[in-house]
Amino acid sequence: MFIVDGTMPEEEATAIAATVQSFISSKGTILKADPWGRRRMAYPINKKQDGYYWVIAFECEPGEVDALKQQLRVNENVIRWMVTRPDHKKTVVPVETVIPEEATPEPEAAPVAAPESAPVAAPESAPVAAPESAPVAAPESAPVAAPVSEATPAPEA
Repeated sequence: MFIVDGTMPEEEATAIAATVQSFISSKGTILKADPWGRRRMAYPINKKQDGYYWVIAFECEPGEVDALKQQLRVNENVIRWMVTRPDHKKTVVPVETVIPEEATPEPEAAPVAAPESAPVAAPESAPVAAPESAPVAAPESAPVAAPVSEATPAPEA
């Protein structure tokens, strides 16, 4: 990718892009040339706000990339350039084939320890029983007895 000075006419910018493309063609193979046209840059470069953008995908020997970088560095009309290596295609393996579901163990519930505090004594009056219509099931992992308290009378207004 490279950016040509946006203050020059489009014909001159296209001629500069043609010289860069011919240099790349002499050293390797151009796979795709994509002119983006004149665009506003994110920030000014050398007090210039606009530039002509070109993205070129090419193949060449590793040593030829240095020659291209030198060519872009010397050209005063190219105000920014960047040469990157494309990502190699990776083989994506579905998760189901890597870890079968049967082999995945289910996490076990950790036992909950009761807090260490002074035991609360239940009042010696008549025990309060839970209503029979709604049985309360205690958790199987850690049965803990809840203290029983008497209902407090509502304050009179």
